[in-house]
Amino acid sequence: MPHIQANGINIYYELEGAGAPLLLIRGLGSTCEGFREQISGLAPHFQVVAFDNRCVGRTDQPQQPFAIADMADDTAALLEALEIESAHVFGVSLGGMVAQELSLRHPHKVRKLALGCTHAGPRTAVRSPDWAVQIFNESRDKPRPEALRYSIPILFARKTVDEQPQLVEGALRVMENNNQPKASYLLQLGAVMQHNTFDRLHQITHRTLVMTGTEDALIDPGNSRLLSEHIPGARLIEFEETGHLFFTEKPEVVNSVLIDFFKSA
Repeated sequence: MPHIQANGINIYYELEGAGAPLLLIRGLGSTCEGFREQISGLAPHFQVVAFDNRCVGRTDQPQQPFAIADMADDTAALLEALEIESAHVFGVSLGGMVAQELSLRHPHKVRKLALGCTHAGPRTAVRSPDWAVQIFNESRDKPRPEALRYSIPILFARKTVDEQPQLVEGALRVMENNNQPKASYLLQLGAVMQHNTFDRLHQITHRTLVMTGTEDALIDPGNSRLLSEHIPGARLIEFEETGHLFFTEKPEVVNSVLIDFFKSA
């Protein structure tokens, strides 16, 4: 299992494929295993770099508070340590917040930017429905497997749950094995709660694609619309009948969109 020292921590990473580098950044409590469909679908076209964020999985879990900006610095340092001058970037949820900060703090490290199911910070975020907020809050005190099952309504679209139970079960199994004590989860969550790029979105100059599931109850699709409106020239795609994990629910479609976007002139 490859690790590399970057920004003062040991980061677990995976490299697969060849071509232009493409960095994948996962969300809260998630490891890069959750990108397995993206890795297999994108590696024939790019050199895919996937990794575990600080405080989750196989990367170091220092128990001091940190910010999304620190996670962006981790990411830039990872690329530097791997001798990758710049990469296309796809970040989802918390990973989309890291991707925003990466593009702002280290713009020379980013080629094109794709943001999935994310927002510019709680201060300006379009609020999720009350029932979804309740599920999220109540899940925090449950053991990981139970918390994930309890969170199914805010992770997947209803059609996915009804018609693709094997997909849901497989995704839950992957997400269960995240090697993240509650203290580390709360540190990541604390970084999310302090995230704020809204007033700086106009400074993002990279070609940007914003994506969301139309039934995302965890991070309301309105947040993706806000991002696309405030990042100059950004394009928005909304995937019908998908939820927060739209890239897991429709991996072939999402991968195709990403390939076209990152390969376009």
